[in-house]
Amino acid sequence: MTKREMRKLRKGDLVYLPSKVTLYKFEKSNRWGQIPFVSRAVQTSKPLTTAFVGLNQDYRGEGYCKVLYNGEIWNVESNKIFLGGKNDQTNRSL
Repeated sequence: MTKREMRKLRKGDLVYLPSKVTLYKFEKSNRWGQIPFVSRAVQTSKPLTTAFVGLNQDYRGEGYCKVLYNGEIWNVESNKIFLGGKNDQTNRSL
């Protein structure tokens, strides 16, 4: 997703996640201060449409956004999501 498209997204907008996309949970390290680490990671097993929660303003904010997955908020690289599935090459051919 381009930066221009990211600016248009609002909380609650639907975004498309392809299969095999890795989602992350970041935490601040007590030992290293502001340096975040990945506390959990999960990979999507199938494509899905989910809610956009917002841009990641916390840890590793640049290039990550927040999405809803299995009832939890996860971080995903912004270049791995698509606007409601409309911009995905696979969906265009349907």
